Amino acid sequence: MHLLTSTICISLAVLLTACKPLDRGDRTVVDNSTATIGITGRATFELLIVTLEQRPNADLNCLQFLPESNNDDAIATTWEFAAMEIHDEICGGDPYVVHVRNRYKVSADDLVMIYDPIDTEYKPF
Repeated sequence: MHLLTSTICISLAVLLTACKPLDRGDRTVVDNSTATIGITGRATFELLIVTLEQRPNADLNCLQFLPESNNDDAIATTWEFAAMEIHDEICGGDPYVVHVRNRYKVSADDLVMIYDPIDTEYKPF
């Protein structure tokens, strides 16, 4: 009887482990009450790079991007990034100085915004 109980418990544990929700990619519902859609930082970064590459004269070789969001979760509705200039032998500039070229905010609805330091707010890019 003990062997049968152990076998049933192990089988149940294996079945419950195997029954997990299907992976829905980078997008998932974060808050069911408001149906807010979230996105991962990686997905927003990729969207930002694709958007920047579509711009004329886009040269991303001398930029590095640092996340600036205070998101504690892996999924959020918006992510912020700073585009920092790389100063080295190839890109030029003082290697001891780092300039922020631009700041971007990317939302889960695929909207890319750029920070306007004069108006101190993000505007559509």
